Amino acid sequence: MLELKGLSQVVNADVRDLVYKRHAVSTLADDYEAVNPFHEMLDHLESDLIGAIDLSIYENLSREAGSVFAAQWNQMSVYQQFQYLEDYVRGVSK
Repeated sequence: MLELKGLSQVVNADVRDLVYKRHAVSTLADDYEAVNPFHEMLDHLESDLIGAIDLSIYENLSREAGSVFAAQWNQMSVYQQFQYLEDYVRGVSK
């Protein structure tokens, strides 16, 4: 898997919290039957997570490092980005 330079500086407490919330709501959305209220909640969490990543890049990386990180980050699909964050936050070996 792609190693993102600066990821440890981008994944702050807010990002980590949103990753855990997104994972929990995603699991509920996948397992829920009939009318599923979790999809709308998941959309909001994913939007918040994307915003938190963007803010964290700006706050925690230099302009040059932020540009490099953003270029690598944007090469991935949104699904890959979320999966990468979950793996990183949970400490899954790369």
